[in-house]
Amino acid sequence: MENTHPLAVAALQARSIAARAPLARAAETGDPWVLGELARVIALQDLRAGDQAEALEMLDGARSRGEVAPEHQGLHCQIAYACGDLPKAAELLASYPSAPAAVRLALTVDLANPYAQGVGHWNFAALMPAPRVHVADGPGKPFDRITTGPVQRVGHPLRITSVVATRQPGQELLTAVRSLARQTWTNHEILVVDAGSPPEFSPVLRAAAALDPRVRVIRMLADAGRFVARNAGLDAATGDFVTFQDADGWSHPLRLERQVGPLLADENVFATTCRGLRVTPELVVTQPSSGVSLSSSPLMLRRERALRHVGHFDAVRVGGELEYVARIRAVLGDSAVSQADGLPLSLIRCSGPDPVERPGWLHPALRSYRSAFSLWHASAFAGGPASAGERLSAGGPALAGERPSAGGPDLAGGRPFAAPRLLLGETGAKAYDTVIAGDWTTAGGAGVAGIGQLRALAARGLRAALLHLDTLTNLRDGPHDLDPSVQLLINSGELTQVELTDDVRARLVVARSARVLQHAPDLPSGVRAQRVVIEDTAVVPLAAAASLRLFGRNPLWAPAGADGRRLLSGAEAALAKLDLPSTLDAAQWRLDRRGPRADRPVIGRHCRGGRSEWRRLRDELPDTARLDVRLLDTTGSAPRSFGRFGPPRSWLVYGPGDVSLRSFLYQIDFYLHLPADDEPADPSPDVLAALAAGCVAVLPYRYAPAFGDAAVYCAPDEVQDTITRLHANRRALRDQATRGADFVRRHHAHELYAERVAWLASQS
Repeated sequence: MENTHPLAVAALQARSIAARAPLARAAETGDPWVLGELARVIALQDLRAGDQAEALEMLDGARSRGEVAPEHQGLHCQIAYACGDLPKAAELLASYPSAPAAVRLALTVDLANPYAQGVGHWNFAALMPAPRVHVADGPGKPFDRITTGPVQRVGHPLRITSVVATRQPGQELLTAVRSLARQTWTNHEILVVDAGSPPEFSPVLRAAAALDPRVRVIRMLADAGRFVARNAGLDAATGDFVTFQDADGWSHPLRLERQVGPLLADENVFATTCRGLRVTPELVVTQPSSGVSLSSSPLMLRRERALRHVGHFDAVRVGGELEYVARIRAVLGDSAVSQADGLPLSLIRCSGPDPVERPGWLHPALRSYRSAFSLWHASAFAGGPASAGERLSAGGPALAGERPSAGGPDLAGGRPFAAPRLLLGETGAKAYDTVIAGDWTTAGGAGVAGIGQLRALAARGLRAALLHLDTLTNLRDGPHDLDPSVQLLINSGELTQVELTDDVRARLVVARSARVLQHAPDLPSGVRAQRVVIEDTAVVPLAAAASLRLFGRNPLWAPAGADGRRLLSGAEAALAKLDLPSTLDAAQWRLDRRGPRADRPVIGRHCRGGRSEWRRLRDELPDTARLDVRLLDTTGSAPRSFGRFGPPRSWLVYGPGDVSLRSFLYQIDFYLHLPADDEPADPSPDVLAALAAGCVAVLPYRYAPAFGDAAVYCAPDEVQDTITRLHANRRALRDQATRGADFVRRHHAHELYAERVAWLASQS
């Protein structure tokens, strides 16, 4: 759905009941489209038993008021069907003439499905091309009885090999192989690769081999996963082209013929996909959020070129095709992968909700995997096919397994990028002294500081790991990869990343803010801690509840300094015995400064907040040509905060990605920090980074106890005079910058953080 509310995007990816709250508040304005977006989030998340019914009730109420937005009319029909109210679904479909054609087609078919309480003329064949698809009489699920009318066979000198990886097969395998045996493309080899099934499954494998003389069964000794089995098939194949078939799927007789077409027509096309139709065993296609549930599946590729330029699948249990297709694009370009046009050519069996991917949501482990391989692709294959070929001949991605080419990407005996334990099939508990939980996607200060803190912990001999949890604001335009500087160290093995779903035992979990727990996913957590500490100065009940749910412990609250501790004491919070101050590596931020940047003061600020921060800056910053104002808007909130007129024209506002924080700090002489009055007057990471970079920090007077002579102080109406006076005195400006940098080195090095975390982890 293209027209999607940013808060809906964030809530769906967060997969959190708490994440619905901001969207619910937005819906209180009475906007019917926002209400529909809230209903869509509740229905698609489907986290509680009554979620579908609640979403249906919301849309029913909006309909009674004539307020269902066009974008949500099809969704209304789908949710009624998902709730089992077929008459209502039919009535809604008739009353919404502008419902999307895909929704209308899927529901029309499903409402007549005799295997799902439907009535009327069932025309499942309308979803796929001729020859006509129908369900044969006999026992078993409708999916396993699907067939077509007669087909016209096609001879060709080039061979296609279909690889079917299976494990402990049943009737579903026979359905898949039977569909491949009926392909119109006759020069066809079918390899069934069994991943170490016990002997009791031999009869099914023999039955599959007996379906057609072109079927060959390859039995592996052990279960190394579906993608290792695919690699074995890729090596054993004799075809010019190789394609893959899910062991529980079904292919239309025209699939191979249609899918090979772009490969025959254009030598530059390396691989093709076709449209796949996701259906239940009863052949129900309707799912909330879309009409006909489509996906790109399966892959067909040029075998020799694949082995020469791209390599084999990564030896993961889940997500291997995601990485392989991305690797193809990285090596050969986006145009190397083409999709066959037309109606769906395969059926994908869905027995229940996908455990790793749902509409608007990708499992955290798959997100981490994508972040890891994306960074590796960007560096390993930057030169295209020639570079990839050199990489392959030099040892990567050479593949581990029974022979050098049977597994996944490997460099010098180790993985070139990280993969979560869930995807590798690893089990068993892992123990850590400290796990630091935070949002590690934002490039710049937070990630860099976290790297230094984890290194300082390791230097003290502590087993430390990081856990990624999203802050909701960072999901408004979808999920992001980890900060490249963090991901690079995870890929190299210097840093360890754990997932919520991992079996982890930690002496201490430190949440870097309440925000990373406030909208934490409602997923079963395998992380258990002896103690949880949240670095924040505001007690957030949702974060405390998430700590208990995810880690099994009520949290302690640790401020960054004395003022934060004062605020927490007033809130009667359970306090950690030590503060956890912000820290950084001053040497990483140090910049060569030899005087003012220009003939007028350059003043700036790193803006992370929303409308209230921008409006406060507009009210407090003097509007004068005597100052050069530069602001770094890393959240992209400035345009929507100021409306169509934008920020003052005299300001230079850098948007997300325009410039790094370090480069931004190099441009300015004075770092302005004029926060809201209720913000604790303790050293924050942004101010410390500015000081370490040699900027002069301009702070409210209440910060003087924390910073002493390391900063200068003034009220908003004194900013211009204070800055102008200091800017005119070159030596005084340089001395002030030196005092600020020295303050950071003495009082906010990562070793201090590691010392305090180590002490907290040692407490029983």
